[in-house]
Amino acid sequence: MILAYRRAAPWLAVVPVIGMMLFVVAPALNIFKMSLRFESLKILTTQTTRNVVWFTSWQAILSTILVLFVALPIAAITSNFKFVGRRALISLVSVPFILPAVVVGAAFLEILPGSLHRSSLAIIAAHVYFNVGLAVRIISTRWEQIHPYLDDAANTLGASTIRTFLTVTLPLLRTAIISASLLVFIMCFTSYGVVRILGGPARSTIETEIYFRAMQLGDVSGALIMSVLQILVIGALILLVTSTRRSKNRHSKNSQKFGQSVYSRLRNPRSIAQKIFVITIASVSAVAVVAPLVSVATRSILLREKLDTTAWRSVLSDSTIFSSLMTSLRYALITVIISTTIGLLGACAVVYGGSRYKFVSVLTALPVVISAVTLGLGIIITFDVSPIDWRGAWLMMPLAHCLVAIPIVMRVISPVLRDLPSGLRDASRTLGASAWQMWRTIDLRIIRRALVTSAALASAVSLGEFGASSFLVRHNNETLPLTIARLLSRPGDLIQAQAYAIATVLIVACAGIIAVVDRLGTREPGF
Repeated sequence: MILAYRRAAPWLAVVPVIGMMLFVVAPALNIFKMSLRFESLKILTTQTTRNVVWFTSWQAILSTILVLFVALPIAAITSNFKFVGRRALISLVSVPFILPAVVVGAAFLEILPGSLHRSSLAIIAAHVYFNVGLAVRIISTRWEQIHPYLDDAANTLGASTIRTFLTVTLPLLRTAIISASLLVFIMCFTSYGVVRILGGPARSTIETEIYFRAMQLGDVSGALIMSVLQILVIGALILLVTSTRRSKNRHSKNSQKFGQSVYSRLRNPRSIAQKIFVITIASVSAVAVVAPLVSVATRSILLREKLDTTAWRSVLSDSTIFSSLMTSLRYALITVIISTTIGLLGACAVVYGGSRYKFVSVLTALPVVISAVTLGLGIIITFDVSPIDWRGAWLMMPLAHCLVAIPIVMRVISPVLRDLPSGLRDASRTLGASAWQMWRTIDLRIIRRALVTSAALASAVSLGEFGASSFLVRHNNETLPLTIARLLSRPGDLIQAQAYAIATVLIVACAGIIAVVDRLGTREPGF
């Protein structure tokens, strides 16, 4: 690395480190400290807590198993076969993961029969729908790296397709499957929006229990202890993900020693069985993704089973809903600016500074470990006392959105910076360019697409963020997800239709963001 870049690393790390220490580490430590002050550790031994932890755990495990069961066939066809609409299918299955959890919950309220509302089955089905795209992306990325000669060699030796998959492909996919499983489990274990919309008092997870105790029962001590419990569990799982990724990276480096030839596994389906398999999986997947989204849009224009656009007209004319829309857009813009800037600074510090600055990457990943709900609770109890009484400040909500978005921004930009050819910088340096000129004309130009991708993802995070916002909302800064949740909790066909109309707007926005990300073709973030 160029010496001038390395010298800049300490300055680049200043803002990310201070921001994370002030708004993530300090609230987290405050949660630990305040939870130890109370004599409420007995809460961990109560039957209610045991029920909450048990339900949180078993629904996350079952959801993860079902996600893998659904994701593997989709990853198989997108990694191995050429077919019309392949890229569209990859984008389509990714849409649910970027949707606000409230929208997914609303979709399943509409598409499932009333007898399944407030049930475990509804929550698990929504979790599967929400996380399949994440698993497909992780597994298919690894599957595409498996050399097709291995399959050909197994077939030449007389192995059937199933035997080749079990003895050759599956062992090579093991690390990716484990990584996907851990990440999906974390997403289901920390689920908040889906459970709050689809669950009931008997279907509470640790996340919803934290909110319920802090905001409705006033049992802050109990909420803090539940938060500590969740942080410890998620922290242990994140360590497992990290160790799995490191093992995967070592395997990739060893594989590269055997050649750098460019190859593609993609081929046209040959046999009738392959064609039927591809058509069936692609068709079923597309219908399964689109059906809940269509149901949301349909519900927004139906009143008493008749076509009616009153909900849309009222949404456009209602000052409260319009205020929520403007608030969401304003917060999204602030989130894009702040999180992209801090994420870029942090990524540059980590890449340019070398191994000494890995702690910056760890710090910026803490919001993932803590979860948005715990983060919101930590901000409330940390910044509501003198001399720093920021609890009621409007900036706290977009700031929470930024904290959730920064880990994603970092993991989009860092790989692109790390893979940038050093020869370009060397040539520019030989021609007399300063460090700033080199960075502006080489590094910045190459990472522009990653910056656009990270900005798009940051805007999606802000538009859909629900966990921390539930704690930080005030009467004048309600966002669209909060408005949807409020409307869904109220009776009346028109009010319900308004919620679905707003959800439709968010679906269109998130679909557009996925299209931008896939169009740019940048690599997925690593963890």
